Amino acid sequence: MGWAFAICFIIGAICALRVPILVFTLIVVFVMLGYAIVGLATGSGVLAALGWGLALATLLEAGYLFTHGILYCLYTRRASGTRSSQKIQSKYTTD
Repeated sequence: MGWAFAICFIIGAICALRVPILVFTLIVVFVMLGYAIVGLATGSGVLAALGWGLALATLLEAGYLFTHGILYCLYTRRASGTRSSQKIQSKYTTD
């Protein structure tokens, strides 16, 4: 199950680059429901199937948030570097 967790996290991280949040939320819901249905069909308990589905959905979302956090840090660092290096030149003198 460790590989499934890692794969879910990586898929969430990759989806963050191109998939809008609403579409990604629908994907997560379908993954959660699909895993719960498959778990119930194979004989797992209801709580176990829903619990594992929730765990996989949480990891998908964590990967999505991780990528957005990294992108936010990169963009803010780049933006703060360009703003601080520019000096405003005014044609008017101060009193």
